[in-house]
Amino acid sequence: MMVKKIIANSFSEAMELVKRDLGEEAIILNTRHIKVGGLFGLFAQKKVELVASVDEHPIIHEKDVQQPAPKRTPQLKKTIEMPVPKIISFSSRRLPEELGAYEAILSEPALQARVEQLHDVLLSTYYKTDDLEQVQQAFAQTIEHELQVTTVTSRYVMLTGPTGVGKTTTIAKLAAYYRLTEGKTVGLITTDTYRISAIEQLQTYAEIIDVPLHIAYDLAEFERAKEQLADCDIVLIDTAGRNFLDAGYITQLESRHDFSNTDVFLVLSLTAKYRDLEQIRRRFEQVPLNGFIFTKADETTEFWSIYGLAVKAKLPVLCITTGQEVPEDITWVNQSDMSRMIVERGGR
Repeated sequence: MMVKKIIANSFSEAMELVKRDLGEEAIILNTRHIKVGGLFGLFAQKKVELVASVDEHPIIHEKDVQQPAPKRTPQLKKTIEMPVPKIISFSSRRLPEELGAYEAILSEPALQARVEQLHDVLLSTYYKTDDLEQVQQAFAQTIEHELQVTTVTSRYVMLTGPTGVGKTTTIAKLAAYYRLTEGKTVGLITTDTYRISAIEQLQTYAEIIDVPLHIAYDLAEFERAKEQLADCDIVLIDTAGRNFLDAGYITQLESRHDFSNTDVFLVLSLTAKYRDLEQIRRRFEQVPLNGFIFTKADETTEFWSIYGLAVKAKLPVLCITTGQEVPEDITWVNQSDMSRMIVERGGR
């Protein structure tokens, strides 16, 4: 198949260019309105973009072979209607049968912000190469290019997020990693004074890892705890988990913490529905987030939420946790590994 992108001033002009360049058997794969030129979004010209394809080696059936036309007399003139290319509406998102496995993927709620782009990548790669392996590679590379990873850059690292996502266990994993693997001096602060069990759990981890733990009930105690841990290479801060539908939660969070000189990571469970995760992300938009930590990767069958949230928020991923074991069940990923993990798991 030959695939060509046509840009013109109008739909009719674009169709004429398709017929001229690809012939009457062309199929319109996608059509959309775009803006071209301009400066900072001003004075841009509206154009029509068509993506069309045609079989380079069409099969000719006997019934399609044209017979010699009978001789015409001047009075037998007829108007000949030129056939127009067939149009496949993008709204149907239909893919060739060979790419049927991607239909369910493109329907994922987490992919809707990029579904048109991913659809075009699948079609254009397929028609250019006719190679399903290259289609998969192009698809994974597109995912990879939109993912970001990060590392801790500040001495203070705060984990925040809704209840039940595993913040306390993740804090313990990070403390063990920096203390035992990186050889750093580590301090812990918890402001989760709503749950006695959370304090006791973190105290147990602190004793095992041999790091100091301070409990802060208000902003003043939080500042004193930071002063007492001033000699530590890294200070990890656990926050209270609350119902993300509680509109006052973020206000309470801001009243108890100083976010300056702090890397703040939003902790989210991959077992939650994408729509809930997106609502949580929007709730935390007023917090100066540095990235995401995703938990419970061992309890789900797909990771598309990672991609969807990363694209929407334009935020990187620090790490992914894969179980309850401390400190083993934590994964530091690069873009390539994360992309492969998302695509392979999501394609099952």
